Amino acid sequence: MVPVQAVSRLPEPSEAQLIQLCRRILPGLNVEQGSLGPELMVFNRGNSHEIGRLIEALQQQYPDAGRHYWSARAWNLMIWQPVLLALLATELLQQTLNLAQVGQHRSGTLVVGMTLGNGAIDGRVACRRQAMAHLREACESLLAELGQQIRVNPALLRRLLADRILATLLRMRSSLMQCNHTDIRLLAEHWLEGTGLQGASTLMMFSLPHGGRELALDRKACCQHYRRQDGELCKTCPRQPMALRIKRLQEEWSPDAGAE
Repeated sequence: MVPVQAVSRLPEPSEAQLIQLCRRILPGLNVEQGSLGPELMVFNRGNSHEIGRLIEALQQQYPDAGRHYWSARAWNLMIWQPVLLALLATELLQQTLNLAQVGQHRSGTLVVGMTLGNGAIDGRVACRRQAMAHLREACESLLAELGQQIRVNPALLRRLLADRILATLLRMRSSLMQCNHTDIRLLAEHWLEGTGLQGASTLMMFSLPHGGRELALDRKACCQHYRRQDGELCKTCPRQPMALRIKRLQEEWSPDAGAE
């Protein structure tokens, strides 16, 4: 098991502590405690209505982007918050997360904000292997529901999930006690293996223009953003030669650039 620990063990882990961690990693993200109303997207509860409305909103906002974009964008919106919570609860809070007690807020073309129901954090010490299996189960369920609303490419979407897991690890690494490049790469491999996504994404090292080396995503899948009229290829898009990806990372470097 990869020896990565939280910076400090938060007292009496609870939903409130998880909310605190979310605000630390992503200031401005609205996460609250409350009841999981029917308008929320909740794992294992049936989300066909909200997923259908999300796809309709994307189609109306980006009519020329096409099915590949609509399905990939909807998928990325549906998974980014469960991935964030799973990693925070497991690696920092070190507690067991129940995604069936997490509701996601959808508004137009966005899925952002969450409500944590009673029992989202159940007080048990996290088992990383079980947490990874739970995340995989939740995402496979969402993938099946999305596929009922629009034709999808499951291999592409699973690669995008792998990218999301690694990108989230990169964003939260400063909160980990052991966050050197070797530790993060080992932890990334462990999470991909545990979610059945071995080889679907990876991390690479590159040289910064003023010295030093950093980690960035070595993506295996394109998020399809370029299909929008206002779209372009992301910094780390695999449609670009590796030399160009590294050049863009060096020119546009920021602490979060490698996770984009």
